[in-house]
Amino acid sequence: MTYQPTPGTSIKDPNTAFIIEFTGGFFGLLGLGYFYVGRMEDGLIRVIGWMVYYIGAVIAISLLLAIFVGICCIPIQLAIQIGVPYWSASELKKKMLAVQSPIQNP
Repeated sequence: MTYQPTPGTSIKDPNTAFIIEFTGGFFGLLGLGYFYVGRMEDGLIRVIGWMVYYIGAVIAISLLLAIFVGICCIPIQLAIQIGVPYWSASELKKKMLAVQSPIQNP
């Protein structure tokens, strides 16, 4: 499809349109170049489509990251869940044995 300027608008520089479109797309606003040249419908479709994609990508990446971090933390959680009760029970046993020892050996 060739570029046809919208009636009533001047011919725009293609390099400027490229820079606006690329920069806008990089920062989450794909379609700004189309607005610049007067193609409002195409620009609006791209802005909405890009935002839907971007929100979906952010949600998917966040979920995958949460799952990955969760899986990485399982060994740490298991070590804490086993280690802390063992440490606590050992301390209790030591204290109980320390109290009983002087009484049994008079």
